[in-house]
Amino acid sequence: MRIIHVVGRSNSGKTTFIHSLIPLLGKCGKTAVIKNLHTHSFEQTPGKDTTTHYEHGADIVIGTDPEKAMAAIRNGSLHDMLNLLSDQGVEFTIIEGHKAESFPKVVIGDLDIEQCILRNPNPEDVLSHINEFSEVFTLQGLVQELKRDCMSDDTGCVAAFNGIVRRVTGTEITESLDFSDTKTIHALSEDIQKSMEQVPGVLGVRFHHQTGIIPAGDDLTYIAVIARHRQEAFAALMQGIDRMKHELHDAGKTLEGEYHGNA
Repeated sequence: MRIIHVVGRSNSGKTTFIHSLIPLLGKCGKTAVIKNLHTHSFEQTPGKDTTTHYEHGADIVIGTDPEKAMAAIRNGSLHDMLNLLSDQGVEFTIIEGHKAESFPKVVIGDLDIEQCILRNPNPEDVLSHINEFSEVFTLQGLVQELKRDCMSDDTGCVAAFNGIVRRVTGTEITESLDFSDTKTIHALSEDIQKSMEQVPGVLGVRFHHQTGIIPAGDDLTYIAVIARHRQEAFAALMQGIDRMKHELHDAGKTLEGEYHGNA
């Protein structure tokens, strides 16, 4: 899921720009918008059932009508909401505000800020620079992408793997792992994915390995395989996992100590 982060001073034209960008992105894929409300809390209608359900402690309340659904979620974390959208198969998310976030930015107006890749562009300029914007990955998002791009009449299954940094292995403790060699990680990940795609019966593969410092307990790897039969999907998964452990982690690890994976 690509993140198009739009920032600028108040009344600089951010919302107008986003209104013109939404239909362009919508032609390319499922599109969402997240707006930072700052201190202006979103007021739920007093006395309505959806409001009282939330007031009585429901973590999520969803109201539906024949055209749309509206949700109140007891969580204001931007990154949790991005993961939620990725899980829903969203391909592009526009963020309005949240200037402190480190995503590459579209700047409207004269705001001086880091990570600016476009300033006062035409909406079409965003499409021509789309690969310069950050991506967010989730396991379910990769599954959704496979189903969207690789489904066929003889599809029989999707198999998925979520690797996690294990903290305790016997008497050894791993607090975090450093995979900062982004170039090496990406190159090997791409090669592993291509190799998995050659397994007979496999219709598509998505392989993502996190980069940077990954704390113990955090997700490290997402792999999803779509295939004609489960045996073919499992064979591709095992091939990819084995190569990841023996090649990618040895090549990408920069902290002292051994990687303790979960396969």
